Amino acid sequence: MTQLFMSFRLSPSLLLGSALSIGVLLQSGCSTLSAGHDKNAQMLDPITQRQIPVINQMTEDEFGPSPDEISPHPSQFSKDVLYDLLVAELSGQRGALDTLVDNYVATAFRTRDTGVIKRAINAAQYAKNEEALTELTQLWTEEEPENVDAHQLAAFQLIKKKDFENALFHMEKVLDLEGPTTFDRLALHAKNLGDEDKAELLRLYFIILERHPDNGELLYGYAVLQELNGQYEEALASTNRLLEQEAENPAVISLRSRLLKEVEGIDAALAYLKKETKRLPDEMQLGTLYARTLIEAKDFEKAEIIYKDLMERFPDAPHLRLSYGLVALENNKLELAKQQLEQLISEGQHLNEAHFYLGRIADQEEHTDEAIGHYQQVTRGGHYFNALARSAFLLIQSGRPDEAAVAFSGARQNMSAQANQIWELEINLMVELKNFARALELADLALEEYPEDVQLRYARAMIRDNQNMLPGMEEDLRYILSEDPENSVALNALGYTLADKTDRHLEAFELISKALQLDPENPAILDSMGWVQFRLGNPEEALDYLQKAYSRFPDPEVAAHLGEVLWTLDRHEDAKLIWREAKEAQPDHPLLNATLDRLNIEL
Repeated sequence: MTQLFMSFRLSPSLLLGSALSIGVLLQSGCSTLSAGHDKNAQMLDPITQRQIPVINQMTEDEFGPSPDEISPHPSQFSKDVLYDLLVAELSGQRGALDTLVDNYVATAFRTRDTGVIKRAINAAQYAKNEEALTELTQLWTEEEPENVDAHQLAAFQLIKKKDFENALFHMEKVLDLEGPTTFDRLALHAKNLGDEDKAELLRLYFIILERHPDNGELLYGYAVLQELNGQYEEALASTNRLLEQEAENPAVISLRSRLLKEVEGIDAALAYLKKETKRLPDEMQLGTLYARTLIEAKDFEKAEIIYKDLMERFPDAPHLRLSYGLVALENNKLELAKQQLEQLISEGQHLNEAHFYLGRIADQEEHTDEAIGHYQQVTRGGHYFNALARSAFLLIQSGRPDEAAVAFSGARQNMSAQANQIWELEINLMVELKNFARALELADLALEEYPEDVQLRYARAMIRDNQNMLPGMEEDLRYILSEDPENSVALNALGYTLADKTDRHLEAFELISKALQLDPENPAILDSMGWVQFRLGNPEEALDYLQKAYSRFPDPEVAAHLGEVLWTLDRHEDAKLIWREAKEAQPDHPLLNATLDRLNIEL
């Protein structure tokens, strides 16, 4: 069929005489287009994480709406329309998604037939054509203004485009039609938006709230937006209204506790949560919030009591046992913590977290082999890299470097998608152990595999700098800057090294100036600018930059530079004061001690 179609244009009379062939084609499905499609998958709104309308989502057996959703009288369509529909379907079979979508969009707008519109939406969703999808959803709402799904999908598309005013128009239509809305979730998502967008959403919610003053979801979203806009007292007042409607809603109580903490302090929030958890003892969410707030207030003993009570009342929630064990660990009750973590392992729950913290306990107790055993059973999750690095460190310290190397190699094989990060982890461990020769060897091997990886190249540049291999260091940093000319970290690193270790001070000044323009508050760059000014013979200018850097980041290296500039300006007592502070913090800092030795300073 495809071969014939590619060679000959079917005559309109043939199409018209076989109008039902559209139905046959639709029923036979586009197996090429939908191959590999997960028929059980749900399309989730990435903002609200709720399922959004999908018009008869494609499966391996069909594509889009049932044929009878398209006009039940194909003869009502013109010959050209029928032809375009057939071209779209055949394009879908051949995997030509652009043609599929273009033909359906054009036909949808030409016919304004709701079946064709839904079919076109289905195609645009599958092809991930956002522009077409937005246009089609607007068309759908025009043709079926009372259709809840149409307005939901239109709102979803407009939210993605940050067209909040029109999105909220459609959300309000859903509200008027008594369909499910997402005012609460959209407001919660606003924390990821910029200040202007947050303020605009707040304004729009206020307008809608005036028209729907008793809608609890809308009022909750409005209070959340007030919070996100820093209007804590106003948001607290909004929760008073909310609690009149939803006094037992954990989300509302949680919101009020946050606002109390902002307006009246953490003690007020704790008092409120204590009262509410007693009033609603079966709300696990509130109990855990109370315990977390106690931890925030550093009342670990009371938090431990709360978690113990929660764990006993909700035995089917293993995360409570984990929290109880971790609070016990924080309270230095190692045996109690071990009991809870081992119980989790016996139940097969939270295995990675349990092994990691049991490894930490064994590590703390200097049971090295036991610690390594637990760390090596962490196979994924947020603690994986820490467990890998710590187990490798302990292996090396125990005289077993080959086992550490094997562990890193195995990790790269098992997690190939993150192999470059594991290379970086191993390199950094060698640097920490001051095995710079091995670190450089590993960096070379890693860059053979990932020559364009900026982090690996930067790591090698810093190793080369440490080993006074300045041409190689500059080569790596220049490579990074050729790929990313506005990389402030690379600009600063190269500029500082040129200022500190060469006489190319003007070139260093240009590099650091650009870095400072890109990141004007960065204390490392401020320190570099101060140092290059000093090397250029401008100690007064240098002093201003170094004082700013030290006030933001009182590091011994910055102290070494600041003290030397003060000393040069004959402010000897001020210089010694800075140096003494740094010396107390890190008595063995190499640059600080080298500076004091070079200047023959005794503190």
